[in-house]
Amino acid sequence: MRLIASMLAATALLVGCGGEEHAPESIQEAPVAPASQNDGEGTVFAMAGPYYYATAWDNGRRLEVCARDLTVRRPNGSTCTLTTGQTFTVYSGGSEWVSGHAWGGCGVDGVVQNGWFC
Repeated sequence: MRLIASMLAATALLVGCGGEEHAPESIQEAPVAPASQNDGEGTVFAMAGPYYYATAWDNGRRLEVCARDLTVRRPNGSTCTLTTGQTFTVYSGGSEWVSGHAWGGCGVDGVVQNGWFC
């Protein structure tokens, strides 16, 4: 990303309004915001897991968790963790996030990332 921003900045400096090329006196890199580094659980947000993907047909079913750790996120911001073998009742499946009830050590309603069921 930084390379692309630098290339765009250099191109903008080289090509003037009339299309002629000018040698830049100095090239400065475009400022790039540092990426946040969060190595805790639940850091992958854009992909589903490699296991069973809960669909709308699974609404009302109690599915077993195949992931080693599956974070349950509650509306108030708190979390708890389901582990392999514990279960989750699906209220609304079919998207990247599945709402439902977490059993096991949690016993709460919340959402989990889809694709981590047996």
